[in-house]
Amino acid sequence: MDKISLLTASKVEPGVSLNPHSAIVSRLGPALAFAAGFQRVLGPFSVVLCLHAYFVANLALAYALYAGRLLAAWAFIATKLGAFHGLSVSGKAVADLWESRTVRLVRNKLFFEFAVFILGGGNSIILLLFWPGWLLVGGASWALWQFWG
Repeated sequence: MDKISLLTASKVEPGVSLNPHSAIVSRLGPALAFAAGFQRVLGPFSVVLCLHAYFVANLALAYALYAGRLLAAWAFIATKLGAFHGLSVSGKAVADLWESRTVRLVRNKLFFEFAVFILGGGNSIILLLFWPGWLLVGGASWALWQFWG
């Protein structure tokens, strides 16, 4: 078979293998008429059914959107209250820890060590800087400057 023969028109006459008076053709007409009538009856019902499904889906979407917003608001309020409660509880826990006996003893010990360091005999420079008499010396110097200045 040539490649060209595939592209040319067929030389065989088309023939119908069904006889117009056969049993299949005689039964096909009423069946098609029944199918067309059934489709005409079913058409409006399917349109109503599709419209009903559209409205139900639209209503379900609106309710889902409303419920989502409501749940988001409730979640926000619950998170806010939970954070506030957690913060207040942790603040109370820190205050209770600060006032506990062990921490109080450590604080007193640290204050004593700091006082010994500041007021100790080897730290005359720190004593000179933090000497409370500087207020008297400064006040007297300022008064003399104002008086004779």
